Amino acid sequence: MPAPDHPDAWTYHGIAAVDRAVETASLGYDDLARPVEQLVSGMLHQEYADKRRFAAVLERADGGAPTADDVIGYGFLSMPRDQNTHSADVYVGVHPDHRRRGVGTALAEAAERVAAETGRTTFFGWSLSPREAADDEDALVPATGAGRIPASAAGVLFARGRGYELEQVERMSRLDLPVDAAGLAAHEAGARAAAGDDYRVHTWDPLPEEWYEGYALLMTRMSTDVPQGGLDFGEETWDAARVQAYLQDRADSGQRLLTTLAVHVPTGEVVGGTSFLLQEGRPAYAFQEETIVLGTHRGHRLGMLVKAVNLRELAERYPLTERVHTFNAEENDHMLAINVALGFRPSGAEAALQKRR
Repeated sequence: MPAPDHPDAWTYHGIAAVDRAVETASLGYDDLARPVEQLVSGMLHQEYADKRRFAAVLERADGGAPTADDVIGYGFLSMPRDQNTHSADVYVGVHPDHRRRGVGTALAEAAERVAAETGRTTFFGWSLSPREAADDEDALVPATGAGRIPASAAGVLFARGRGYELEQVERMSRLDLPVDAAGLAAHEAGARAAAGDDYRVHTWDPLPEEWYEGYALLMTRMSTDVPQGGLDFGEETWDAARVQAYLQDRADSGQRLLTTLAVHVPTGEVVGGTSFLLQEGRPAYAFQEETIVLGTHRGHRLGMLVKAVNLRELAERYPLTERVHTFNAEENDHMLAINVALGFRPSGAEAALQKRR
């Protein structure tokens, strides 16, 4: 596979451009768009998932070879190798100037056909909306009863037309920086007092290798302990080798993880943690990644503690960061309450969709 600066990487540059156009049309900004380095690195790292990319390309009137400017749509298929082997993630994006011409349908059919040929019976898809539905607006509501997606949301309409059902709504939230330093310090102090002397927190960038096993346990629990709505997704086991591959993929994508872990002092066990993901060359924003506390150690305000500490460290180490984005299931009341207390405000909604063959 060519490097991002190789002439043969034109397809990836085209896909990245379409992704920027799609995200800008959906949300009004392109923070969530995947840069070409991330697209290439993700395809090079297939240790734990079989991945395929599809591109829709315009035919050139002069009959010449296509270029990045000729890419008008993309599909992406990711199929777990070891666990959840019944499932596949299916993504489709079409440039706003080329919609309603069958491009999205052709891309989705191609991806689903490959998934079916490999024995996958459950397909997952996601679609962003710039807002949740208002109370007086026609809306789609998942079986959980938590969250509302406008019934007119284009991505959801497209997916439902292909047999997908809405299984969960995630709230997209945004935190504008800087936050009030005194307020953040108060949240941290209150959480430290509740945690007591049995817990300590540590922050790293990057995460040292000796902490990979503890981080792996947290990532495993993320696949089972956070709300999944009606999605047919089981445990995804992580170990130190998988953490290493994940961090290498992030590094190869030009990304950094700022991670704060909570450690139970009497046992030395990693019991909670959170991370910010930052993109090289785009310092204005960060993504709040996973936040998890092991069930046996909840009730000590460790979730607030790791998030407050990591947010303080973000301000100190990356002062150019202007905003943070994150997603949480609407039924995850506890984590949403922590985010709201820290200053996050709703900025959109994401539909989690599922199709069974």
